[in-house]
Amino acid sequence: MSLKDKTKWDKKYQNKPQLLEFRDASAKLIDALKNIPKGDALDLACGTGRNALYLAQNGFEVDALDIAQVALNTLTQDAQRLDVANLIHAKLTDLDNYTIKKQYDLIVMCNFLDRALLQKTKNSLNSGGFYFVETYMLDASNEKENSDKNNLLEKKELQKIFDDFEIVYYDEFDNEKHEIYSMKKQVILAKKLLP
Repeated sequence: MSLKDKTKWDKKYQNKPQLLEFRDASAKLIDALKNIPKGDALDLACGTGRNALYLAQNGFEVDALDIAQVALNTLTQDAQRLDVANLIHAKLTDLDNYTIKKQYDLIVMCNFLDRALLQKTKNSLNSGGFYFVETYMLDASNEKENSDKNNLLEKKELQKIFDDFEIVYYDEFDNEKHEIYSMKKQVILAKKLLP
């Protein structure tokens, strides 16, 4: 990412205030947490932090990274309102140049796709740790026709990316009703194998 990306995302949030409205965490993540013990979590491209907030409310300590300061400001306000500010560490971050300096029990990436970042961050999980990814995929039923195909998963691509992990859960499904366009998504919960 770059200053251009930062400006683009800040402007998007400013021009579409509905994107700053409080939303529930991903239903798939909520369900996945039944299988995951509490610990340290990393939320990549966290946006306004709907998932980071839920994780913190459920006992995780969360590093929440995003390039949009406008979104992080909303996350910080919501964390204070929900009394979980002490569990969330929101950081303005260019993920293209970010080096992870610690190990996590859970890494989350939702509604964002960076294949190189997925590969790079797999090594930042503790043995037995979990990676949760939920994002958009190529599908003939997608309403947003001008989507950059590089930002969309191929069919079953997440299974290939995590073929060196234990796949706990995988699904392809229609996105949430609150989203602007109807799009197909993939989700995976993958567990890093013990050495």
